[in-house]
Amino acid sequence: MARFWARFAEEKLLDAAWPSMWSKGEQKERAEKETLEALEKIEEQLNGKTYFGGDDKIGYLDIAIGWISYWLPIWGEVGSYEILDPKKFPGISAWKTRFLDHPAIRDSLPPRDKMLEYFHKRSPEWYSRFGSSGK
Repeated sequence: MARFWARFAEEKLLDAAWPSMWSKGEQKERAEKETLEALEKIEEQLNGKTYFGGDDKIGYLDIAIGWISYWLPIWGEVGSYEILDPKKFPGISAWKTRFLDHPAIRDSLPPRDKMLEYFHKRSPEWYSRFGSSGK
């Protein structure tokens, strides 16, 4: 089941969230809707658990979809779009905090300011690409 959700996060959430940041108009609205729908499904899977495996320790699925905790907020900041609204996704928000606070994760992430700088620098290219093609 964990592999299913890892693939779901990649195919449904990533494939919608990325263009939701860089596209415009109807394309952006559709991508935002698909992003929120995917997050709702992932929120349901947490169902009050500390981590996705249900244990009090990080497991395979937490690692496989851990990008949600770090990249979505950065993309949201660069794209001026709050993806992970804590009121709408309290389970994911709580998991995100625990996951990012874990020493094995926290000490392995690239510096947030460097990532923001990188995405801001590349954003004109992505706006151009997604604004015209949608891919």
